[in-house]
Amino acid sequence: MAGGRPVRAAMTLRAGQPPDPGVRGTGATAAREQRPPRAQGGPAITIVVEDDPDYADIISYTLKRESHEVVVFDTAAAAVAFAAKKPLKLAVLDVMLPDATGLELCNVLRRLTPNLPILFLSSLDTSSDVVAGLHAGGDDYMTKPFHPSELAARAQALVRRAGTYAGQTERGGTRLSQRGLEADRDGQEAYLDGKPLGCTPFEVEILAQLLHYPGQALSHGFLTQQVWGYSNVQDASLLKGHISSLRKKVKDGGGSPDLIRTVHGVGYSYTPL
Repeated sequence: MAGGRPVRAAMTLRAGQPPDPGVRGTGATAAREQRPPRAQGGPAITIVVEDDPDYADIISYTLKRESHEVVVFDTAAAAVAFAAKKPLKLAVLDVMLPDATGLELCNVLRRLTPNLPILFLSSLDTSSDVVAGLHAGGDDYMTKPFHPSELAARAQALVRRAGTYAGQTERGGTRLSQRGLEADRDGQEAYLDGKPLGCTPFEVEILAQLLHYPGQALSHGFLTQQVWGYSNVQDASLLKGHISSLRKKVKDGGGSPDLIRTVHGVGYSYTPL
């Protein structure tokens, strides 16, 4: 144990890696049953990577009720092997897995499917845990225990938003820029002086909202409504984590993180220096 948390052995994940035996079926199927592979180009699958069978069953049941076709894995390696061959709709990841961390798995999934919506669902619940998940490329972060209705709503919001970024002229145009900082909704990337910053689609949309209203303080509720499609998020750590990730990427790209300013008691604003 380190800091009261279990320590898991890390492993190197890569696309095309042979699957681990720890693959579980979904619903009422046997806990270790592995489904036969689907043909390439079939319906997009939601993967759940969770080594606790009780949580895995709850998550799978909840998402299947929302018309997701769900496949459950209890190791990261098995999930990578599947994701390298099949089209994915959504990934729900635990952070602590037997063979890797969910953060490592997220990085691999991002390389395989750059625009895949990724939701972390973990018992690690501090602000630094949330920020770490979002820095790794996650789009949302929920903590255990959770209410199934909230999981369903947030999963659907992620899928809906991921499918409707491009071409949304009613949202203020697909390319927005201010003094060298640009959000390209169609390409789902952000740029600083023409250089890509490696942002996730949700980070691009947050930046687009800030650039669309330069100098204006945008509230937490407004940003969550515009980006995720709902504004009833009680914990501000999710948006805070994405803002932290954006600032880091702007800084790594040679810009000032102060371009995105915290307006205490309100939210955030883009402030040209």
